[in-house]
Amino acid sequence: MMSALREEIRTILREELASVIEARVLPDIQRIKIENSHDLNAFARLILEKMSNPKFAEQLNSGQVMFELDDQATTYRTMHTIPASVAKPAQKSVPTINKNLITEADIANVSAGNMLVPRSARITPLAKDEAKRKGVRIERTDS
Repeated sequence: MMSALREEIRTILREELASVIEARVLPDIQRIKIENSHDLNAFARLILEKMSNPKFAEQLNSGQVMFELDDQATTYRTMHTIPASVAKPAQKSVPTINKNLITEADIANVSAGNMLVPRSARITPLAKDEAKRKGVRIERTDS
């Protein structure tokens, strides 16, 4: 009984300490505007070019550099055309976690994008930090 309690306290402390340490380093969020497939491909080429810089690659991999869509940002344009069959967006399912307590481990299994959780769910601070680092947007639902 006591060992389980101690382990739970250790887990909570690890999460809290990690969130305090991670809070010190705020990511560099770069706003981009992507209106169509041309913009997306130009942005992908830009990232590929920037990845040749080891410092940028490390910052991107560690979550220190993140990208956010913005209607006010500069649009990346290109002269290349994309066949309509390639430009069609694939249907993606939005991951859903139906738990009352969302932890870092739950977020670790989700890729960047949206994630659905119940409105009543509690989210640990470390889980929020992990979601931010990975680019996961947590949406609350009534169901």
